[in-house]
Amino acid sequence: MKESIILISAICGDIGSAAVRALKETGIRIIGYDMKLYSPVSDIVEKFYQSPPAYHEESYIEFLKEIISKEGVNFFLPVSEPEIEVLNSRREDIERLGVKLLLNNRTILDNTLDKLKTALYLEKLGIKVPKSVLLKDYDGSLGYPLIVKARRGHGSKRIWRIEGENDLDYIRYKDDGSLIVQEYIGNDDEDYTTGVFSDGNLVTSITFKRKLGYGGLSAEVNLAEEPFLEKLARHIGREMKLIGSINIQSRRSGEIFIPYEINPRLSSTLPFRKKFGFDDVVWWVNVLIGKGYSYNKRYRSGRAIRCFS
Repeated sequence: MKESIILISAICGDIGSAAVRALKETGIRIIGYDMKLYSPVSDIVEKFYQSPPAYHEESYIEFLKEIISKEGVNFFLPVSEPEIEVLNSRREDIERLGVKLLLNNRTILDNTLDKLKTALYLEKLGIKVPKSVLLKDYDGSLGYPLIVKARRGHGSKRIWRIEGENDLDYIRYKDDGSLIVQEYIGNDDEDYTTGVFSDGNLVTSITFKRKLGYGGLSAEVNLAEEPFLEKLARHIGREMKLIGSINIQSRRSGEIFIPYEINPRLSSTLPFRKKFGFDDVVWWVNVLIGKGYSYNKRYRSGRAIRCFS
């Protein structure tokens, strides 16, 4: 039987390094790379490479092909959204090498890498979402506060809470056509993140109520049992024909939860989820080799806190 070797990107960052740690006990050989030189998991990966940026598309793809061939890679987990966006259109180049990609399908990526498309897509599924529009087309009808963010990108980069007309005028001046306005929903104390995993049949989820901290990461999370969000996760997972992992960000509004963003990838809560028994990166590899997966909830409540050292 061919040895399992996985290539993981962006291992100097929080998600990539968490994926390495999540897989280290499985016996899979791990090769890692990043644009940066220093990784917190250098002692875990078997080999480390420095990569070109994904926006240098041809050199990036050639780099991947060279490493995959040299190391005999048969699984590849791209972590960062710039890479995921490139690989969405170039996945056949990698799959021809006999590599199984931990990458969501095109329907998911086409409708979630762009936050305005996400809102429109969820509306078509009958899901209530914040009113969203391009900043250049915004007519001032949503009142204040409101949210302005980049259509593409991840984490808390290029996102602003707008409190009044002066704030909005300043952001309009910075707009290059890539910013959207989104209705402000709920409050900062009612922010939830839901990890969703599916093998194409079974859809499971785990939800945390979260507090954001350094760099927009989830600094503290509390396990939340919310039937509304479990049902929402199943609905979205089935409609998207999910095989893999996504992450839904939502806020409570009265008796319901309103999703405002979907991350089509593993998220920064990956190490929290693993501690609670939701081991989606390991499940994803198992599903790709034909194994099933099961999720048995370990706890009814719990809290996790991110520490830096």
